[in-house]
Amino acid sequence: MVVAEEFLKCCTASLEVNFGKLSQEIINKIKLKKNITDSSNINDLKDFIDLIEANISVFSGKHKATEICNTIKAKAIPKSVGMTEEAKAIDKAISVDLDKEINAFLSTHALPNEADISDYTKFLAMKYGGNIKTLEKDLIEKVKQHVMNGMRKNLLNAEILKFLVRYQQPEKSDIDDFVKYINLMNLNIDDNQIRDDLEKERLYRKFHEPSQAPEANELDQLITFVKGSGDKEAVGKLMQTQGLSYLIKDEKGVSDQSLTDFMEIVVPSESDMKDALEGMGLKHLIKSKQ
Repeated sequence: MVVAEEFLKCCTASLEVNFGKLSQEIINKIKLKKNITDSSNINDLKDFIDLIEANISVFSGKHKATEICNTIKAKAIPKSVGMTEEAKAIDKAISVDLDKEINAFLSTHALPNEADISDYTKFLAMKYGGNIKTLEKDLIEKVKQHVMNGMRKNLLNAEILKFLVRYQQPEKSDIDDFVKYINLMNLNIDDNQIRDDLEKERLYRKFHEPSQAPEANELDQLITFVKGSGDKEAVGKLMQTQGLSYLIKDEKGVSDQSLTDFMEIVVPSESDMKDALEGMGLKHLIKSKQ
């Protein structure tokens, strides 16, 4: 149960540090939109604080408003809720269920667009409650991580297949060189994972026909387009047209640097790769890529 009076007092006191007497006026304005009672739940408190953040950002700027409201969340919610072990268990269960829902969504959407994300956010909000903007922000971060991991995995698999065509029974030194080469691609994949994936495919090929490439999904198609185009402007336009601009956005919107970083994962600089390989004494890998 929430102690509404304690929560509102704590919110007001936290605001007074920055806004003085204006703090009570801010709280009263928020209460007209979102009232807090003793029957309110944790999501209600978070929604109330999100409204405070939106209100005070006009005066203090977004960064400062976020900082102030993070402090309010840290102080006001524990004091007013006094979470018992049972309440913590319930909150944790909701979080686990929410993660399961999101993972199920991602398992069937290799490359969701902004409309998919928006609709799924509404579904989650109706089922679990919470602030839609906060849910959407969290979902976008999870989707971005999912998409980037998928791209890295696809790129690694493609390199493994090419490597095993050239080296059907690779020596340890060949595998070590391959790991170094993948590291130069900046895929941020653990060395052990690279070796494990390579070994699994090698063993599969030893006892079976080489596995057929799976049917290209939307993520594969995007990778193919980026590789074939190499034109940053064309890639940026395609991503915006397809509702994928969330992948290249930062806090200020679509970012040229984010687009550059995205493209360099798919198409690393050939000259940089060549120089790095030569510097490591791996010229034979340069030839194998030609």
